[in-house]
Amino acid sequence: MSNPVRALVLLLLALVMTGAVIYHKDFQEFLGAMYPSKTEATIAFGKAVDPSGEHILEPTTTFQLGENVAWVVRFQNRAHVKELIVALFQISPEGKEIPLDRNKMSLDPTDIGLYNFTTTQAFWSLSPTGLSTERRTYRVKYLKKKVVVQGDFTIIGKKEGVPPPPDP
Repeated sequence: MSNPVRALVLLLLALVMTGAVIYHKDFQEFLGAMYPSKTEATIAFGKAVDPSGEHILEPTTTFQLGENVAWVVRFQNRAHVKELIVALFQISPEGKEIPLDRNKMSLDPTDIGLYNFTTTQAFWSLSPTGLSTERRTYRVKYLKKKVVVQGDFTIIGKKEGVPPPPDP
């Protein structure tokens, strides 16, 4: 190897090593943000929410197309933020997250929980074409700087003797 090439390789190696030392913490935080904290919040799915909005009724993570989906997020120690990002994904048969929707939501930092309620058709209609029409799995994530909580649920689109609805 010639001296200029060797010098360039050593310079690049020095830059990579310096970057690894300087940005090590940022890289770890970035990777850590991809996984939910086990202690910040819990999420429960069901077919309805009680009138207080604090508890799930008819708990389940499997729904038939045409039913309602409800979920309650309970913070272990209050929300402590004024805003969360809610991200929705469909899980491919290979386990890959397919982004479907992402929104900001406002809340009071003293909130101990929140709830949501919608129809299975709302999720089904967001799915990309070409994926299974019999069964689809979705993931909801709530994020601050990192994932606070996430949960998965499945919608079954095919009932006995009834064809599934067309893809959007």
